Amino acid sequence: MSILSCGHWWAQRVKSTLPLPFFGLALWRAWMNLSFVAPNGAVPFSATTDHRLFDLVMLAAFAFVIPFAGRLSPLCPRRWAQRLCPVLMGAYALASAASLAMPDLTAASGPLTAAAALGATLMVLMWSELYAGLTPFKVLIGLTGSYAVAPVLVFLLNGLYPAYQAAALVLLPFASIACLCWAQAHVMLAPLRATGRRTVPWRVVAVMTLYGFASGLSGMHMSEIVGVNSSLTTFVVAGILWVGLLGLSDRISFGAVQKLPPALMMASLALVSLSSLMGPLVMGVCLSAAVLLSYFFVDATLCDISRRFGISAVWLFSITECTSMGAEFVGSTAGAALVASPFGSLPAFHIALNIALVVISLAAAALLLNRRGLAQHWGVSFAEAGALAEDLAGQERRRTWIQTMATQHRLSPREEEVLGLIVEGESMRGIAAKLIISEGTAKSHASHIYEKLGVSGKRALEELAQAALAPEEPVRDSEPNLDTAAARR
Repeated sequence: MSILSCGHWWAQRVKSTLPLPFFGLALWRAWMNLSFVAPNGAVPFSATTDHRLFDLVMLAAFAFVIPFAGRLSPLCPRRWAQRLCPVLMGAYALASAASLAMPDLTAASGPLTAAAALGATLMVLMWSELYAGLTPFKVLIGLTGSYAVAPVLVFLLNGLYPAYQAAALVLLPFASIACLCWAQAHVMLAPLRATGRRTVPWRVVAVMTLYGFASGLSGMHMSEIVGVNSSLTTFVVAGILWVGLLGLSDRISFGAVQKLPPALMMASLALVSLSSLMGPLVMGVCLSAAVLLSYFFVDATLCDISRRFGISAVWLFSITECTSMGAEFVGSTAGAALVASPFGSLPAFHIALNIALVVISLAAAALLLNRRGLAQHWGVSFAEAGALAEDLAGQERRRTWIQTMATQHRLSPREEEVLGLIVEGESMRGIAAKLIISEGTAKSHASHIYEKLGVSGKRALEELAQAALAPEEPVRDSEPNLDTAAARR
C-alpha cells in the first residue's frame, strides 16, 4: 500500500467513525492553553492577567449552574449561549491584541478575565453535552483526537508574531462554536434532566477530586514536555491511543489500557528515588500520561451515563468540574504554604512531595480501575476487549429503534426512558431505582408501553426488540454454484 493510499484510508476511517466537526474541541483547548495556561509573556494584557481570578470565576460559574442545570439543558441548541460564549472569550483575546499598541488597556484585565471565564464555562458545558450524545467509542475517538491536535495548534501558533497570535486567538472561539453548531446535526439530544444526589456517580467525582488536588499540590500545570494540557506527553499519549482506537478497535483490550494508569504511577513511585538523576522528568512524564489516560476514561464514563440515562451532561460535568477545580485550588494553596514553610527548605521535601503526589494519584486510579460499583449501578462495562467496537453498532441500532417506536406509538419522554431500560434487560425494581420513581409507577409506565406497542407483556416486548435489533446476516444463494461444484469434482 502506497503512502497516498494509506493516508486516504486513514482519512476515510476518521470521517466514517466520527465527523470532523467534533474535533473542534481542539480549537477550544488551544485557545485555553495559549490564553491562560501558558500565555505569551510579550503581550502586556496576558502578562498582567490574574489567572487565579479566571479559575475562581469558572469555579463559581460551575457551582451556580448545578441547581439550574434542568432549566439550561439542552444548552447546545440555545442561540444565546452560542453567541455569548465566543463573544466573551473573543473580547479578552481582542483586548490582548490591542494591548500591543495600547498598553493602558491592561487596566481592564480583571473584568475581561472574568468574562472570558464565563465564556469558557459555557464552552466546556456545550462540548460536554454534545459529546454525551455519542457512544463511548466515539467519545474516546473525539477526545483523544482533540487532545492530540491541540498541541500541534499550540506549537504552530506559538511560532507566530504576538500580533498574529493574538488575532488568531480572537478567531479560535468563533471557529470552535461553528464546529459545535455543525456537529449538532449528527447528534440527537435526548430529553435531559438534572437528578438527585442518589444518582451522582460519586466514584467518578472522587477520582476527579483527587486528581485536582494532586494537580494543585504539584504546582505544575504545563511545560513543553510534561503536563496534561498541550505538552509533548499529551501529544504522544493521546495520538497513540487515537491511532490504536481507529485501527485496532475490534482487537485492542481496553481492560488492559485501563490498567495502564496504575502501572505508570507505580513506575513514577519507583523513579522518585532517582530524582537526583533523571527522576523528575521521567516521573513527570509517567504521571502525566497516567492522569491523561484516566481523564479519557472518566469523561467517557460520564458521557455514557448521561446518554443512556438521559441525565443532563450540564449537571454532571458541572459537578465534576466544580469539585476538581475546588480541590485544585485547595491543593495549590496547600502546596504554596508548604513551600514557604520551614519544611520547604529540607533536602527530602521534594522527594516526600513527589511520593505524596504519586500515592494520591494511585488512589484515584485504583478507584477508576475498580469498575464494580460503576458496573452495578450504572452498567459501565465498555472497557473489555473489543467491547467498544461491538457496542458501537449495537447501541446505535437500539437507540434508533427506541426513538422510532417512541415516535410511531407516541410514547411520552418518561415512557421512552422506561422502554430503553426494558430493552437493556433491566428489572422493574432496577428501572425504579435508576429513574428515582416507585416500582408501582415504573409498572404503570410499562403497562402503557405494552398497550401502545400492542404486546402482551415484558417478555413479548423483549422478544420484539431482539428480533428488530438482531444484526442482519448476509444473504446467501440457495442454489449451489455449478462451476464451483464441477471444479470440486
